[in-house]
Amino acid sequence: MHMNDFDQLKQKTILLVEDESIIRNNIASMLRFFFKDVFTAIDGYDGLDKYEKYMPDIIMTDLKMPYLGGFVLLNELKKRSSNSYMIVVSAHTDTDLLIKAVNNGIDRYIIKPVTENQLFDAFEAYLMNIEKFTPESIELSPGVFFNSDRREIILKDKNTHLNNKETLLLKLLLEDRDKTYTYEEIESRVWGNRSMSLSSLRSTVRDIRKKAEVKIIKNVSGIGYKYSSI
Repeated sequence: MHMNDFDQLKQKTILLVEDESIIRNNIASMLRFFFKDVFTAIDGYDGLDKYEKYMPDIIMTDLKMPYLGGFVLLNELKKRSSNSYMIVVSAHTDTDLLIKAVNNGIDRYIIKPVTENQLFDAFEAYLMNIEKFTPESIELSPGVFFNSDRREIILKDKNTHLNNKETLLLKLLLEDRDKTYTYEEIESRVWGNRSMSLSSLRSTVRDIRKKAEVKIIKNVSGIGYKYSSI
């Protein structure tokens, strides 16, 4: 892969979760050479908050961190059906730890200290992965499509960007089109660690309907919401 191929990363975002400030700053400075935006977090809790705020294309996390470690973070991201490419950065070379990381759905494992060559290899694998698995647009209604990777609703004559909450809610409802998702499930999967008010949920639903120009989300009184293929 040539250096020019890495230009694609200039349109991508990455979240680095690392508790040691010197290591975090050093890795972040290398990442800024490749990416459009580099977000940093100091532990798993901060990582979840930054994930929900920015929905990065790639997450690079340490495993051993105080408060909320890397494995718990990976599990929480899995619960949220995260599509982010997962890279673990760790000083540990223990085989059992590596197997556990693989079983938790990581895409790449980098041994500290992180070198530029390791980053090249990891990002080359990421670019090959997105070429292979770029999701197709999902038809929501005749002439209305949803692309979760680009976070867009696509109409015949325009593409409309969705914010993080809108994207997460639509992805959740599309997991099972026949299921009514309760308010509690939506709060956990879309709002994560933050509390959800009914007014903020209604506002998110209203904005999705407006952007889709069709009522693709149905309220089930007293229970929650479900996808509606009108």
